Amino acid sequence: MGFRLDNKSFVFFSALFLLVFIGCFPSFVHADQSSASSELASANNNLVQCLNAAKAAEQAGANITALTGTLDEAGSTYSQAELAYSVGNFPDAYTLALHSQNELSNFISTANSLQNAALQKQNTDFLLNFVGPIIGAVAVIVGSVAIWISLNRRNKRGE
Repeated sequence: MGFRLDNKSFVFFSALFLLVFIGCFPSFVHADQSSASSELASANNNLVQCLNAAKAAEQAGANITALTGTLDEAGSTYSQAELAYSVGNFPDAYTLALHSQNELSNFISTANSLQNAALQKQNTDFLLNFVGPIIGAVAVIVGSVAIWISLNRRNKRGE
């Protein structure tokens, strides 16, 4: 009356044990100088692109407070990566540069959507604040002329 595992259960428990075993140990990054340098350059390029997207959103009139906070965090992580690289700690430089890029994963799409919303608001404001009063003024003038013509005709018939 021993405990027996069928093949499916054995595979399941083996896979579960392997995942737990792998998860218990930290992953070690083996990065050399060239891979760390490449990742730093990529992170720098990503930061510049995100900064330009934030500037464009701000110029469109968007509130970029949340974007600024995200940029600050990513910039700080990038600075730590550069510091680690400068002291020859290439694995940490690589990891921090990668982390800096991960912090900015949806940044450009968020900045673009904020920019589009701000531009749409500007267009709506233009229609409401400029075109609307013009249409209203024209309607008042046309209505006044129509009433004047109608009253003028009545007065001529009454004479």
